[in-house]
Amino acid sequence: MATILKRTLRDKIFLIALTCAIMSLLIGTPSIQDINWTTIGTLFALMLCVQLLRALHLLNRLSDWLLQKSANTRQMCQFFILMAFGGAMLLTNDVAILTLIPLFTVVARQQHLSIAYPVTLMIMAANLGSAFTPIGNPQNLFLVTFFHVNLGQFFQLSTPLMLASLGLLLVLSHWLPRQPLVPSQTERQSVDTSKALLAGALLILIMAGIFGLIPIWLVVLISMLVATVINRQTFYEVDYALLLTFICFFVFVSAISHNTTVTKGVAWLTQTPSTVYLTSILTSQVISNVPAVILLAHFTQQLPALFIGVNIGGLGSLVASLANLLALKQLSFDDQQPLRHFLKVFTGLNLLALIILGGLGWLYLL
Repeated sequence: MATILKRTLRDKIFLIALTCAIMSLLIGTPSIQDINWTTIGTLFALMLCVQLLRALHLLNRLSDWLLQKSANTRQMCQFFILMAFGGAMLLTNDVAILTLIPLFTVVARQQHLSIAYPVTLMIMAANLGSAFTPIGNPQNLFLVTFFHVNLGQFFQLSTPLMLASLGLLLVLSHWLPRQPLVPSQTERQSVDTSKALLAGALLILIMAGIFGLIPIWLVVLISMLVATVINRQTFYEVDYALLLTFICFFVFVSAISHNTTVTKGVAWLTQTPSTVYLTSILTSQVISNVPAVILLAHFTQQLPALFIGVNIGGLGSLVASLANLLALKQLSFDDQQPLRHFLKVFTGLNLLALIILGGLGWLYLL
């Protein structure tokens, strides 16, 4: 418990969110009813499930297999990008980044590769791939529970964005260096098939809970029981700082949404699909897409514009998505791999993708 508390208090993102929540009390009075406990409970169950999948070494085995199937460094990087894209759909963008970035940096250093370009594409892939499913990222999870979206409606919104994003990532990946591969020396880890199937079944159960087929409290209870049976250590690996960060976001949004001046301004900016779309993208660049969607959802029923806006809005600035900051925390820099170079590549590629996908999103909504 002490370790969890120390880790939580050292989390800079949580501390920033806590500071914003406290400062928002000067603007308005939050309501406990504005905290979406369904989202919090679902996120907790999902993180437990994902930690189980990580503990079972499923992604490690997949990365080893893809490395063996790669013909050169470009193809290897493309495989990792596709893993981030597809993995984020089920494991969330945060977990895909937390799992794959450390794995890739180890492999990249073995292959003597610069990490800036491929890692940026992996981060973008995780953010964009996660937009395809309701459990892929926190903003989708919130939108599904807040607007009571069914599965058909959701995939009707997410499929065009997924296809456009995948095409863009494949085009950008052709500028990756193409070099012969150095043989891997990593030790292969075994996978317990029965436990892996149980964790997979739990993921399906969580999906059912998200769409209201099973009460969320029951999903949380079953998730805790499964985690206890498979690996109790997963309770210590859950990112409780992220859960508290979301509670702070809800408090922040609740407080400012009870301020008359703020509500009039936001209401004026969310009258049409076009203004909702642009506001969600621009707001995401400043406060990130998760608090942006929590704030704007209370003032509009324009779900398509809001969904596309906040998901594309995860591109652009470093703070546009919390996953971007989490990725930066996983990287180490030195004279050969400087932070300045990474930020330059990251910003350039993200702005390019934001312009391209942002333009396509605008045309889609017309």
